[in-house]
Amino acid sequence: MKRTIVRALALAGIAALLSACHGGGTGSGSMLPARGSTGGVGPYSGPAGLTFAWGSNTLQHNAAYLGPVTITGKLSLNLALTLRNAPGLLQYARSTADPHSGNYRHWLTPREIGAEFGASDAAVWSAEKYFMSYHLGVGTWPQHLMIVVTGSQANIEAAFGTKLGVWQIQTPAGPVKVYGPQPNAAPHFASALPVASVMNLVGLHAQHTFLERPGNVTGAGYSAPVIRNGFDYVGMINAGYSGQGINEGIIGTGPISSADVPAYATVSGNGAVATVVQKDVVAQPVDYNGAPYNDPDPNGLATPPPVTGPCSAQNTYGPAVTTASCNEEDGEAQLDTEQQAGMAPGATVDFYLAYNNQDCGPAYYNCGAGYTGVEGIYLVDDEIQQAIADNVVDTLSLSYGEGEPDAYLTGYFDNTGAGPGPTEFAALAAEGVTVFVSSGDNGAYQCDSGGAPATTLCASYPATDPSVISVGGVNASFTNSGQIQPSTQITAWAENTTYGGDGYFDNSAGSGGGPSQYFNVTSTPWQVAAGNASGFRGTPDISLLADPRTGPLLLMYAAFIPGYYFPSGGTSAAAPESAAMFADFLSACKANATCAHAHGGGAYGYRWGIAAATAFYAIATSQTGYGTQGACAGQGAGAFYDVCAGSNGVYSKNNNMLNNGFPASPGYDFVTGLGVPFGGFLVNALMTYCSCG
Repeated sequence: MKRTIVRALALAGIAALLSACHGGGTGSGSMLPARGSTGGVGPYSGPAGLTFAWGSNTLQHNAAYLGPVTITGKLSLNLALTLRNAPGLLQYARSTADPHSGNYRHWLTPREIGAEFGASDAAVWSAEKYFMSYHLGVGTWPQHLMIVVTGSQANIEAAFGTKLGVWQIQTPAGPVKVYGPQPNAAPHFASALPVASVMNLVGLHAQHTFLERPGNVTGAGYSAPVIRNGFDYVGMINAGYSGQGINEGIIGTGPISSADVPAYATVSGNGAVATVVQKDVVAQPVDYNGAPYNDPDPNGLATPPPVTGPCSAQNTYGPAVTTASCNEEDGEAQLDTEQQAGMAPGATVDFYLAYNNQDCGPAYYNCGAGYTGVEGIYLVDDEIQQAIADNVVDTLSLSYGEGEPDAYLTGYFDNTGAGPGPTEFAALAAEGVTVFVSSGDNGAYQCDSGGAPATTLCASYPATDPSVISVGGVNASFTNSGQIQPSTQITAWAENTTYGGDGYFDNSAGSGGGPSQYFNVTSTPWQVAAGNASGFRGTPDISLLADPRTGPLLLMYAAFIPGYYFPSGGTSAAAPESAAMFADFLSACKANATCAHAHGGGAYGYRWGIAAATAFYAIATSQTGYGTQGACAGQGAGAFYDVCAGSNGVYSKNNNMLNNGFPASPGYDFVTGLGVPFGGFLVNALMTYCSCG
């Protein structure tokens, strides 16, 4: 069936797209709690930190103890602090998305987050002083959600009252050996500390990127102009809104080279691209009541080393462990920066990259021979904390994740949906940052990787977090000018469209999606009216180009290998594409007094945070959200293209049988969410939605 793509009209004069205006900012007062103390004069006096979460569930999950371990390098741990009001922070973030709340699009600063919800100065000081007494390096950030601790195995063991050993854990990809506390050596502190959980005390790293590189696709992949035309970014750009004055952010998985984006622009025929700025992550030294403390042992976070050419010393998922001679690109970082820079050419792209030159990595083996540190995907929490502290990005893109049960086992959240993961994303939402997260590439089975899929459906975290917008993937075949190919339609990226791979796990399986197992739909109430009747937060929310069969051009190693580019895909492409589209809209909002200042958001009044989700769902479920032709009838001048073909089931290699996932269907579904946004039409709808407030 042929579907016609209608080009966007000028922003002025567009008819209202919503049947009724929302009541933004007209609630009965702020939900912000009474302002508490921003400091203190005594030591922490809260509950003893002897029951903090440290990953014991991981070791109890298909793990066998193998014996003691000696780690010659250093270890780096992220410690989530016991907050004064963690539930209040989650509540505040969600209230900023409620048009009927007095907090609607009212943003907080990092220090306000710390003062109202985070640990007090005195509590933070007590924790840092304790760890420094064990000669560990300590760093923090002003929002007081987390600290980073780095040091030798002996000093870590002394501070945590434990001994580390080697464990073998069964994963879907096979057995993995990691370090962790020995049996009958449960970690504990010598005194009461405001520590809620410790990340990385068990050295299992389950997060991986969602980048696909097809092996048998002809051509180079779609250029930036084709994608911009195909999804109507040009409707915004031609109207003068290309992201100017907007800072896009990326949580980096690996290093970037300054040569790649300009080379991508040349190869892609794009011309204009956004400026990409690498933002190094360096936690601040202790500062209690204005008195900085001279840390005798630096926390390890430092400026990353430069990119080298390709080398063979890295692991499957890219440059996590660096050596003196090898720090290669991972492809994921290049895809993220190139898609954001190409789709929002007027913006600035802030690329957060953490490097810990004292950490030997999450492994039990000897890290001393030639290894100089870890960076990128192993340190994403440090990068997120830095982004919160800087408070300069308006959008943020994340192209990684892990199965929800894995995230639960490693301590990102508990069975109530609370924990350091939801807390840091709530902090971003409270600042007004709209976060876009890849929904995954293993279809409806995000817990599985490399083998036959299990029978249990599984969504990916952090895509399921209530404070982010989850982005799935589609197959879209375009002409050279960016028109939908005749007699084709946009379909879910699924097993029946993935001719670029073999349709199995880790080789182009399909768009991640499904209901969460941990986050109730009450945390994303905007989904209920759209048809999510599962009772749980559903993923994805929206979708864009991901199938590597019809994926974007990816360029790497421009400083070393001229002309090294190829087609790519995965929801790793869709997330930065979505963030860039929203950045283009934000430049329009920033230029409009009603949109930028109607809700009292201060200097960042043009930001939307997770309120973008409220607007997306309200627009899609309005009378003309899917255009004049309605659901399943093409784009039809609506803000969203309703995808109604395909599913996210995947094949089993054992018997070559399809394991059913979820089908694409009219309206909201667990494959493509609301569908595919079209830039020019979406900005018109969002501006209309905004003016109703």
